[in-house]
Amino acid sequence: MERFRHYDGFKELSSHDRYKYAEKLIDLYTRRLQAGWSPFGDSTKAIYDDQIEYKTVAEIYGTRRNKNNLVRSFISEYLEYVKPGVRYSTYCTYKSKLRIFALWLERENISKNDISSIDNKAINSFFQFLITDRKLSAKSLRKYWELIRKFFDHLKNRKLLFENPVGQMPACNRINDHTARPIMRADIEKFKTELIKDPELWLAVQFEFYCGLRPGHEMREMKIKDIDLVAGTIYVTRERAKNWHERVVTIPYQFLQQLRDQYCLQDQDREYYVFGRDGRPGSLVIGKNKLNYKFNKIRDRLKMPKEYQLYSWKHTGAIEADLANIPSKDISIHLGHSSLQITDIYFRNKKPGVSEAIRDNYPSL
Repeated sequence: MERFRHYDGFKELSSHDRYKYAEKLIDLYTRRLQAGWSPFGDSTKAIYDDQIEYKTVAEIYGTRRNKNNLVRSFISEYLEYVKPGVRYSTYCTYKSKLRIFALWLERENISKNDISSIDNKAINSFFQFLITDRKLSAKSLRKYWELIRKFFDHLKNRKLLFENPVGQMPACNRINDHTARPIMRADIEKFKTELIKDPELWLAVQFEFYCGLRPGHEMREMKIKDIDLVAGTIYVTRERAKNWHERVVTIPYQFLQQLRDQYCLQDQDREYYVFGRDGRPGSLVIGKNKLNYKFNKIRDRLKMPKEYQLYSWKHTGAIEADLANIPSKDISIHLGHSSLQITDIYFRNKKPGVSEAIRDNYPSL
């Protein structure tokens, strides 16, 4: 350990201004030292893969950067650390949110500072940016808060920080409601006329409506071997299920007959995905957004509300099952809910609240 001096920023200043500049540096380095930073660690250079760089930028400039206790290096290391334990879609969400955090730090000229210099004031400024500039809802803001707090907890556990700079989440009451809405009965027939022209999309809609499958992992990654065409059940594996809760879903008889007679799934390779790349069962799974894209195209052509989404058919099936007086317990299991209480909450904003007494007996004005 040898003493060294830095004169950067002093040479062009007057004697009076040098004292002011020195006071700022003393304050900066004092806070860094208190947070666990070491000036001797700054001289250590390393190379790391930048996991948050955009693909096109990485292709042009490469994915190698010099590391000097900078936030991008630690974010990349953190993403590599969590990647084996989460779904790929979750990993992509982490990467996207941490990329925005890194880009904001770069915009604020903080990214080149040592990680220990990112304090609670900087974190709060970032969240104000999310609230004011990006206009995030309280729900989205909390997801950012939880992820960034986990990231700094990871650094703290590695003894790279003395304390986590992420404090209490700033208040935000904004609600950006993009929830899929159940489809009204009058609109179901209009959709059906167009959907049956596309066998692949119509099959996906029926899996949601009849079996309560979520269109993401549960349906898109389903294989033929997961469907028992004799017993009339679908096995939702732990890897595909929401919150890793595997379950067995009952297939309503009218849909089971279609799977046997119209789609003839029993004649296909059982290792095939039900939704393959070429519009039929195959060894490669269909693209993540293809079904959504095709449904949205039909919706827009019919001039239907944007709140109607592919996911809407799961909600629509649940509502119709409830109106058909199927017991709530059966619906709850069918949808993959962990309790009846969750099913009640699920129906709260989706189930039509029609009062026959008010409808038929309300006094006239």
